[in-house]
Formats: sequence, C-alpha cells, structure tokens
Amino acid sequence: MFGVVNRLTFTQPIDDEVLARLDTATARMRESACRWAHIVQTGEREVHLVILFESEEEAAEVTERVGGPLMRELIVPLLDGPTDRRAGPVIASTDG
Repeated sequence: MFGVVNRLTFTQPIDDEVLARLDTATARMRESACRWAHIVQTGEREVHLVILFESEEEAAEVTERVGGPLMRELIVPLLDGPTDRRAGPVIASTDG
C-alpha cells in the first residue's frame, strides 16, 4: 500500500465554499482508483488530505489523471502557496 499526504493552507479560513469544493474533490476521488481518502482539518486555514493507494504506480497514475487536474480546478486557486506533498509506502496499519 502507498500513501500520499497533502498539507493545504488556504488564504482564508475554511468556509462553506471551501467545504463544498472539498466535498466535490472527495466525490471524484471515490470514482478514481484511490483505496481510501480523508481530509483532516488541522487549523483554521489548513487541512491534510490523506489518500491511500494499492501501489506507488497507481498513486502516480491517479495523480496525473485525476488529482492534478482536480486540484488545479477546485483547490489551488484558494491556496496560500504551494501544496506540501509527501508520499511513501504504508509501513503500519490498523487493518491487520
């Protein structure tokens, strides 16, 4: 399993517009090959997007086909700077 974590810092506090865009993004992620995705609010203007994939290759494919365009369309215009993206293999899980 392979994970991607994006820290997103918005220019304004998270409001209904941001939440609506995040809802749209998660709906589209569900339709992609991601195995699991959650968005965690970690500050007034900050969220962490945590996504799991079966493999690094799948993560790269979904990022190119869905994630990149989706982020540019819905999220990037609202950000206060670039996305802080981290990725790597999942080394422990509660899934067993």
